[in-house]
Amino acid sequence: MHINLKDRVQLQVQKWVSLLVFPLLFSILIFWLKFIKKYRIQNLKAIRQQFKQIKQSSPNGLLICPNHLTFLDSMILMWAFSTPWSYLMNFRTLCWNLPKASHVKASKLYRAICFLGKCILIEADTKASKLTMDKASYLLNKGHYVMVFPEGTRSKTGKINTENFIYGVGKLHIDSGLKQLLCVYLRGKSQTTASKMPKNSEQFTINMQLLEASSEQTGRRAMRAVATQMIDTLVEMESQYYAVK
Repeated sequence: MHINLKDRVQLQVQKWVSLLVFPLLFSILIFWLKFIKKYRIQNLKAIRQQFKQIKQSSPNGLLICPNHLTFLDSMILMWAFSTPWSYLMNFRTLCWNLPKASHVKASKLYRAICFLGKCILIEADTKASKLTMDKASYLLNKGHYVMVFPEGTRSKTGKINTENFIYGVGKLHIDSGLKQLLCVYLRGKSQTTASKMPKNSEQFTINMQLLEASSEQTGRRAMRAVATQMIDTLVEMESQYYAVK
């Protein structure tokens, strides 16, 4: 996907600034998650080994599509996927995230953290939102990892939203030209509905599945078909979670 020179330079600057502050910022994040909030991720070593294998089998960019229940989902997944050293050695695998601007702009601190944490804000304005998706597509084409929540917002019922999901993530995958994307199901043991924050001392289960999503259709129908495949995969993963709970 084509973006202008100014936008490409801005992404490069953001990437290098993020890399410079990463050791400190990531250390603070992990300390807060692990020792202040006392969160735990079940089978952490196995998850990191699986993610390592996924990286090896997908040497190009990767679109990562998780379910969405709390504001911390992306942070917990970044903690789970790799060690700090692994991210430093291959910084493109630390995901770019696309949070809603309305959740971030209220605080200068949030805006700074999002910039340093490789976030590109999604604006309510259609033109600005399209530019964000174009940037994400550009990054995928350049070999970066991008995380997008196909549901578009946190699920109020606590279950995958199969009706009001976003089609734009389908277009993003199509525009990336990549064959596979990664579906991720994340859930806290005591999480029943959406919330801003998981409970203290929460224990998280994470499952991952590569998906070859495609469509022979074109335009909006293709976008919807690919996005539906993502949602259907997450629904299946959710069913598997409850089957063994």
